[in-house]
This record gives sequence, structure tokens and C-alpha cells, in this order.
Amino acid sequence: MAIVYNFEITDRVKTSTQTLSDGQVVENYIDAVVVILSAHDEDTDLRASTDPWVSLAYPSDLDPATYVPWDDITAMPDHIKTQLEAWGNDAERRQQLADQIESQKVAPVEKLSPWAA
Repeated sequence: MAIVYNFEITDRVKTSTQTLSDGQVVENYIDAVVVILSAHDEDTDLRASTDPWVSLAYPSDLDPATYVPWDDITAMPDHIKTQLEAWGNDAERRQQLADQIESQKVAPVEKLSPWAA
């Protein structure tokens, strides 16, 4: 089975007002991002995917020095990209998609009966 994975970080984000570990209150803290992870079995052309909201570091766990204010963001901050890539490269998550593809191979198929006119 030749499964190819595709990973896409979307531009959909959830933000909120949060307090960083140094006590600084910030608005538009990025709490989560929608990420799409898909799998494609090139041998059978079967596919599986997931596109959840992926939660990011709690504000209390984030090094305040890495925080980029919303109005200053021109590209995805490195610490966010690193967290999302780790999510997308998780072996167990990828295996779940591969398992979904395998289950499609043996899933019941609806057909017309031989006696249908």
C-alpha cells in the first residue's frame, strides 16, 4: 500500500484574550488553527482525511519572548508552525487515516440485486 500524506495549515484561526506566563494580557492570542491532514492510497485511489481545530500552546506555557502580537503578524510565527507540523507528523494520527483507508477496502457495497428488472 503506497499511502501519500498531504498536510495543509489553513488560514482559519480562533483567537481570544489571554494572559501570558509573565502576566501580560494580550488580545487575539491564537488558540487554535484548522489543519487538514489527508491520506491517499495511490494503489486503490481511496482517501481519508481529517480537518480539526488544532489547539496550540496554553498561554501560560508559551515563552513570552516568542509571542507575536496579532497586528505584527506578517507570516506564521515559528512556534505555531512547529506545533502544527508536529501534529501533522504524528505517527498514530497518520496510522488512523491509513486504517480508515483499509476499512474502506472491505466495507459493504450497495448494489442492485441480480433479480432487479
